[in-house]
Amino acid sequence: MAGSEPKATRSVVNCTIRFLAARIIGRLIAALLAVLKDQAFRTGRLDLVPPTPCAFAYLESPVIVIAMGRVALGARLTGRAGVPAGNQCVGGLGDSIDIVASGRAFYRDGRIGLDDLRIDQLSNELYRALLTPMLQAAVGRVVDIDLRKAVRDMLVAGKVPLTVDVEELDVSRLVAEDNRIEATFRFRAIAR
Repeated sequence: MAGSEPKATRSVVNCTIRFLAARIIGRLIAALLAVLKDQAFRTGRLDLVPPTPCAFAYLESPVIVIAMGRVALGARLTGRAGVPAGNQCVGGLGDSIDIVASGRAFYRDGRIGLDDLRIDQLSNELYRALLTPMLQAAVGRVVDIDLRKAVRDMLVAGKVPLTVDVEELDVSRLVAEDNRIEATFRFRAIAR
């Protein structure tokens, strides 16, 4: 008769599921931060525009803080704007400034990312109008996690000799507070 497993077996299964869910949530949060730090700054910097010898803009020395519903990134921005003329750059003015930008974590169409991006602090306000669209394009390009794939990979990473398919996935709550991200989600996985 279905559903007639011993109470102890159901309890072990429920504890295992809760443990896996907590582990998955922890890894997803770590993955979001790792995407920002490890992948975006893989070379030590995040290029906001494709660099050329005469023109570039990049972020370096990132610090990430999660508070008040937002994921904040503090960094040093270095840039130069010049035009190639023969073998030299003309008008190659360069500058370095401190910047703090933040975004709200979201879940949409199976993906986690940041939206509602804004610049919260800037050591030189003259650059705000130029930097806002560059930052929005760069962060949108870099912070994009396929949640279904992440869940499947984490289940398979346990080295269990199973094929795991994540058939359903729904995030009902995603909150960024107190230097952490909390997620409430439901998924259906089939292991063979």
